[in-house]
Amino acid sequence: MARAAKCDTARKRSSGDLVQYFPSREATREWFHNAKFGMFIHWGVYALLGKGEWIRTVDQIPQDEYAKLPPKFNPTRFDPDAWADLAKRAGMKYMVVTTKHHDGFCMFDAHNTDWKVTNTPYGQDVIAQLVKAFEQRGVMTGFYYSIMDWHHDDYLPRLEWEASRRPAEGHDVMNYIAYMRQHLKQLLTEYRPAPFVLWYDGGWMNKPEELGGAETNAMARRLKPDILINDRHFTQEDLVTPEQRIPPTGMLDEEGKPVLWEACITMTSHWWGYDRHERAYKSSEFLIRMLVDIVSKGGNLLLNIGPKPDGTIQKEFVDRLEAIGRWMDKYSEAIYDTTASPFNLLPFYGRVTTKGNRLYVHVFEWPGDRQVRLPKLANQVKRAYLLEKGKAGLETERDGEDWVVKLPARPTDKAASVFVVELDGPPRVEPLKIGPDAKGTINLPALYGLLEGPHGQRIRYESRDGVIHAGNWIRPPDSIEWEFQAPKAGVYQVILDHAVEVGQGGSEVQLVLNGKVAPRVAPNGVPFSTGDGELVGGATHVFRTTSTGGAFRRRNIGNVKLRKGPNKLKLVVSKVRKEKSLDLRGVTLKPVR
Repeated sequence: MARAAKCDTARKRSSGDLVQYFPSREATREWFHNAKFGMFIHWGVYALLGKGEWIRTVDQIPQDEYAKLPPKFNPTRFDPDAWADLAKRAGMKYMVVTTKHHDGFCMFDAHNTDWKVTNTPYGQDVIAQLVKAFEQRGVMTGFYYSIMDWHHDDYLPRLEWEASRRPAEGHDVMNYIAYMRQHLKQLLTEYRPAPFVLWYDGGWMNKPEELGGAETNAMARRLKPDILINDRHFTQEDLVTPEQRIPPTGMLDEEGKPVLWEACITMTSHWWGYDRHERAYKSSEFLIRMLVDIVSKGGNLLLNIGPKPDGTIQKEFVDRLEAIGRWMDKYSEAIYDTTASPFNLLPFYGRVTTKGNRLYVHVFEWPGDRQVRLPKLANQVKRAYLLEKGKAGLETERDGEDWVVKLPARPTDKAASVFVVELDGPPRVEPLKIGPDAKGTINLPALYGLLEGPHGQRIRYESRDGVIHAGNWIRPPDSIEWEFQAPKAGVYQVILDHAVEVGQGGSEVQLVLNGKVAPRVAPNGVPFSTGDGELVGGATHVFRTTSTGGAFRRRNIGNVKLRKGPNKLKLVVSKVRKEKSLDLRGVTLKPVR
């Protein structure tokens, strides 16, 4: 298939009055996979309260009280061109905007309700303006639409806290679905060529068959055959969307094949809509590394902003997006049109992306010996060079089954330096397996562990004294897991190399050996498709942390019995006593003689 990323050509395609981005759904999927980076926009009348998009239910605001917000909504400083320019400068290829969030308020000129932005003092169709501005800059537009609707009388079930004052009797949720389908028809036909994606949310309270989900999606595809649809109506469609977490590896379907996936993540600590109380913003360095991490696993990043009620984007968002844009100006070749890393594990802190015969090696922490080892790479290396002006060459040498690349004295970028390795063909890499050393000891460094958490994941890699550890372990049930080989069954001591700050002891940690994960189930009884779940089975040890004075110390936490062959060991923080649990450089498994 010819590459489908030529947006200008795609926009001109039409069949009668059907204007599309691309000639087919598969072409859209291909373009999306190559685009990698998009902007998520959460904006609505909830911004007036400055406490996030869930405020109506968090503060249990009655509907008649919440209805006082639209008459106050007049974002006189809203400049859709400025928003689009910012996305363009950040290197974002697409945008997804909330046309209607859970409060039911429409940010477009909906034909079937007065609960909409054109009935505010502002009086203009926000979605139409954004589509025009982003389209003019070559940034494609997608539409978020909430299935859940706290405003519409026929949406069921009711919020628990207002069920008594808003009885469900006499209401039929399928009347709401008819209303919703009218919205979707309008959104899919009156804003052409947008949207490229129908980005549902709020579908977890009802089974898809109870709401006619398959029929609604079939209608959407008839109206716009090139459209992508996400997984949040709990039907199997195009796109899987883990939220506020990064899967530890790329995402696969039931047959083990890669799926199209996109992590949606905030720059804030929690809310998606404007929160005037927010103080804990992710750093630019962290966000750049997060983008690289996601792309190296075959995914896309949908990075959120929550504009202010006056229509401006707060400085904290602008500064971070500008910083990402400066990095992308240098290194976007290593992001766009790439595929996932061929390496399952890396012995340095960084990530790899791939394009044809090229490896793009992103180094987050400059190694003390100024060497990067590419393990089990069978290809011949033709040349290696920095992805900088001048493309300064780098020395390489074969060391057994690995290739070693020698780096200059200093990193070329604080967040992520990038160099290119050109190979004699597509990369051929054998998986790296963790096994015992000559004395039978099995070392499990944090760098070889898979960091995981549910919605709101906080655990991440950090560095102290040039050594990487699993840190920011402040939220249960974030975890780290290793898979390794034991040459024979036997008993092993488990020794942690860890640090606990003064006064931070007492957190509860579970050690789970060869456990399994059951998919997390939504309130509608259907498993989420985003990969996170709950541990079931496996031998479990529970211990409590004690302060090490902040220094890294070794601690024997007991023995485990390993089976011969592959094993998995997971450490899960189940309770955090104070602010944080522990930092972890690794685990040593020492055979008991």
